[in-house]
Amino acid sequence: MTKESVRVSLFALFLTASVPILCAQQSSSPAPQSVSVKRSSFEVVSIRPCQDPRIRQVPGDTYPSRGNSSPGRLRTGCYPLLDDNGMGLIRAAYADTFTPINGGPSWIRSAFFEIDAVADGNPSVKTMMGPMMQPLLEDRFHLKIHHQTGEGPVYFLVVARGGAKLHSFVEGSCTPYSTSPPAALQTGQEYCNSLIGAGSPASVKDQGVTLDEFSKQLLGVLDRPVINKTGITGRFDIHIDFSREGTRLPGVALRPSDGNSPASDPAGPPSIFTAIEEQLGLKLESGKGPMEVFVIDHIERPSEN
Repeated sequence: MTKESVRVSLFALFLTASVPILCAQQSSSPAPQSVSVKRSSFEVVSIRPCQDPRIRQVPGDTYPSRGNSSPGRLRTGCYPLLDDNGMGLIRAAYADTFTPINGGPSWIRSAFFEIDAVADGNPSVKTMMGPMMQPLLEDRFHLKIHHQTGEGPVYFLVVARGGAKLHSFVEGSCTPYSTSPPAALQTGQEYCNSLIGAGSPASVKDQGVTLDEFSKQLLGVLDRPVINKTGITGRFDIHIDFSREGTRLPGVALRPSDGNSPASDPAGPPSIFTAIEEQLGLKLESGKGPMEVFVIDHIERPSEN
């Protein structure tokens, strides 16, 4: 994987000895507004500012410092609370989908922190990064956040004229990471991967995803949520190549879209709108629909250890 590749997975941000690189197949259940967790869930917590690891130009990844967590011990590595793509510690704690997270001061995207915590008991890494992280952020960062649903601009994923051009997933080729807890791996088996490549051309490469999961993933690329209206069920292997222009990928200025396909350079890769239609036989149509969003009401720099 190159420096310009971005794994679109919450838990891929926090690799551990016992947790493999996971894919971008998110839960379709609504994000919880609050989770009841004992405040004593972490017995010891250390939060330290750290330098953006991308500045070090370590080859191989966007965030090379991924921590080394294990059940009962959380070591996150060096991450922001949120980055320009909406990933980070708050995302992992409150949302396992690409639900937009709005609000908050600018420093939550520029200041990086490393958390080292010892848990009460032996909870899984997923539990520590999720519901147990919520009271930690609320206590130490004085975070106040709420979840709401309203109507706003969305894209609808529909079948294009001529029909879908999808490659069916071969059962057993990999294990979809879409259950909670995830399905156990068999000997010689691997979890399915999902990757957004931010190079030129940009790309989306998925194994074993549903079109609902693919639609949620596209919020990592586009300026608004995508709702699957194809009516197509099953799992598919998806690979599309497209221009970075007009996307929210790193290093690209995202311009709000009117829902029409921006003109593509005839000599270059197509826009993502054109790529989805030509390569998948699907189409993105602009409209209004239900939108879930998290709103940060208040946050402060962390208290002393």
